[in-house]
Amino acid sequence: MASSPEKSSTAQELKEQGNRLFLCRKYQEAATCYSKTINRNPSVAVYYTNRTLCQVKLQAEQQALADCKHALELDPHSVKAHFFLCQCHLELENYNEAIGNLQRAYNLAKEQRLNFGDDIPSALRVAKKKRWNSIEEKRINQENKLHAHQTYPSREGEFVRRQRTGPFFHLTASQPERLGTG
Repeated sequence: MASSPEKSSTAQELKEQGNRLFLCRKYQEAATCYSKTINRNPSVAVYYTNRTLCQVKLQAEQQALADCKHALELDPHSVKAHFFLCQCHLELENYNEAIGNLQRAYNLAKEQRLNFGDDIPSALRVAKKKRWNSIEEKRINQENKLHAHQTYPSREGEFVRRQRTGPFFHLTASQPERLGTG
């Protein structure tokens, strides 16, 4: 859908206003400008990634996630959309998805010969470390539960243990006299 030059320049002006507000750390106001920009020209992926960054700063991960996905529908080769999608997944503790998106962003940046410095590899290291920490925390919790169960058996477990070690454990049905029923 082609837009008139007047409509594009208005969208561009709104985008630039949003950029200025973002630099001033007025994330909500910047997001509002980007929303107006999207309303004027909804077919530009960059507008969605710009709004995504505001939403990430505002900790609105679900909205950021939706905008990233929409940006990727418009431009599947958007490095920024994959990068921001990773940030959303990190906040939501979806570490495998975050790592996958970062690897895709890294590969796209290489293909497109874009220089993001160490931003993507650094974020990839952080995501892998968070995933490892999460796995390790779960493992330690399971180990602690197992240790607690072995050290402090449940009442039912204690009852069974006493039955097996008590004086009547070795009695069989053919020895009722020891039970006093004979």
